[in-house]
Amino acid sequence: MKNDARILAYIILEQFERSDGKLNTIINDVFLKYTPKTSSKSRAFVIVNEVVRLRSRLDLMIEHITSKPIRNIDTPLKSILRIGFYEVMIDENIPDYAAINSAVNITKNTVNKKATGFANAILRKLVRLNNNDNNWYKKLEANDSWNSLPIWIQKRWKDCYGDKEFTQLVKCVNSPSSNYIRVDYNKYKLKEVQTILGKEGIQSKIFSKSFLKIKNGFWKIFKTNLFENGIISIQNPASAAIVDTLNAKRGDVILDVCAAPGTKSLYLSNIVGKKGMILASDSSSVRVKQGKKDINRHGKKNIKWDVKDASSAVFPISNRILIDAPCTGTGIIRKKPDIRWRRKLDDVFTMSKLQLSILTNCGRFLKPNGTMVYATCSMEEEENWKVVDQFLKLNDDFIIDNIPPKVPREWIDNNKCLRTYPHIHGVDGMFAVKIKRKV
Repeated sequence: MKNDARILAYIILEQFERSDGKLNTIINDVFLKYTPKTSSKSRAFVIVNEVVRLRSRLDLMIEHITSKPIRNIDTPLKSILRIGFYEVMIDENIPDYAAINSAVNITKNTVNKKATGFANAILRKLVRLNNNDNNWYKKLEANDSWNSLPIWIQKRWKDCYGDKEFTQLVKCVNSPSSNYIRVDYNKYKLKEVQTILGKEGIQSKIFSKSFLKIKNGFWKIFKTNLFENGIISIQNPASAAIVDTLNAKRGDVILDVCAAPGTKSLYLSNIVGKKGMILASDSSSVRVKQGKKDINRHGKKNIKWDVKDASSAVFPISNRILIDAPCTGTGIIRKKPDIRWRRKLDDVFTMSKLQLSILTNCGRFLKPNGTMVYATCSMEEEENWKVVDQFLKLNDDFIIDNIPPKVPREWIDNNKCLRTYPHIHGVDGMFAVKIKRKV
């Protein structure tokens, strides 16, 4: 069982539906418990992420075929049908008979005889319909559920981007995200890493000075010496651009708040070198523990972790501060599809209040002529420019500073802010602004 990707996917989806846990946490816990081989992990990961990403689209099709509201189908059977519909309708590599047989076997072993007959009949009905008319689902595309996003997100994005760009954005976030690795260029050149990874069956192409875009073999990365020794890290280029916005130098001491699990902290530590120091903190002790664990893997001695609430804690007076503020995460729902189903509209406004309090508190500890970067992985204006604008109106001794040239110019808007969009730039949706304290 532990190497049956569909069963692993079913277990994960069941836990996700019955809890409020993060999808990645549930995935990691299940993999830790069953220790599947790499190929099974990879396949289960794809199934789970795509089923969660396209959940309401799959449910719309299930309702059409069963003539039942999705809420009237028990959760275990619902998860099995979602996997089956995904494999029949979306995954082009799986034969229909394999999808049906697997769904029937899982139902037989986990639910009951009646549900097994139902799953078998419904999936066979789907296959027959699809064989007779492979465009049958087109009539469903006008339904908002086809976009597989909560209505509140759809309304906000339509109002913000207009119908045409909204359609492009939906198409983008409902497709699998690209995977990138950042290379510690102080130790290895990109082409050297490319060659080493190629020998491990991992194909990549150069994206930028320190990034490779992975073409295939992503799950093999975690077993390479390069990863285990901290030479490479999983990171999106837009995330790294936030660090680049701070323009840290060799020997700098950086105050890095809301920093866990520490991907940006590790990048900063490469930049400041052995004579510099990263004072990293986060309000979550669990996430700080993960940050400390990564220090050991990377062999870093210039990162110090602490548990601190950035909205109220006292920090050392600093010349450079990075605030990777907690947010709704709507800019990374392509990479983390569960976010769309966990967030509510009220979260946008709750987060914006927290973000302003963090920015205001941290601003107290910035030296005159010092700079701090405020950043989120949200695409909601209330969490981004509106927070910054409020802060500047309340604190006239701070101004917007120019983002350094190493950040792509096409990623910078008219307010001198870093803004990336998945459907435009092909990377995660990020926001960052560099703020300077007047002398």
